[in-house]
Amino acid sequence: MQPLAEALWALLTNPNVAYLLLVVGMWSLVLAVSIPGTGFPEAVAVISLVLAGIGLTQLPVNLVGLGLIGLALILFIVEFRLTAHGALLLAGAIALGIGSLLLFRETNPVQASLSWVMVAFVTLLSTAAFGFIIFKGLAVRRLPPAQDLSRVVGASGVTRTEVNDQGAVYVSGELWSASADDKIPAGSQVVVIAREGLRLKVARAGKAGSS
Repeated sequence: MQPLAEALWALLTNPNVAYLLLVVGMWSLVLAVSIPGTGFPEAVAVISLVLAGIGLTQLPVNLVGLGLIGLALILFIVEFRLTAHGALLLAGAIALGIGSLLLFRETNPVQASLSWVMVAFVTLLSTAAFGFIIFKGLAVRRLPPAQDLSRVVGASGVTRTEVNDQGAVYVSGELWSASADDKIPAGSQVVVIAREGLRLKVARAGKAGSS
């Protein structure tokens, strides 16, 4: 077991592995905040950040670089929330790239150094991935609502209670609060003539058709 533990320790304290775990944790945090509820991104974020923390505590970390990576995380989340049309995404990519290059102090370049190729690859991949997530989020927001409440106007229904100043009608498969200019008994056929918020204004089916 001792050789296995030593190999695992050497792996976690490798600057490239610690950096990749940090970035994976950052990706997972963004997904957890942007698309909450599944639990999987949260679990991956916790595990990745804990393992990254083990390695980073043994390496000469530059707090400025680590702070810039944290800033990139915040910018990516805010871009998704506020939809800044790519401005914050670009700023986050720049912060991530510069923070990655500054992450480790040059006290011992042999033990703690990141390849600029890896930094460039991770930065571009992160930007592309978060850009794709933001694009998909915008596409979902542009979709029409699953139920267009304006379409209920003109629909037919049945009064479930007597309707005058208030009452209940069954329209389009749902029970609505309703009002009417004239008293309408329960069980009558009605037509929706207007909608005010979540309250319908109805009239008798025959009267609405003749007016």
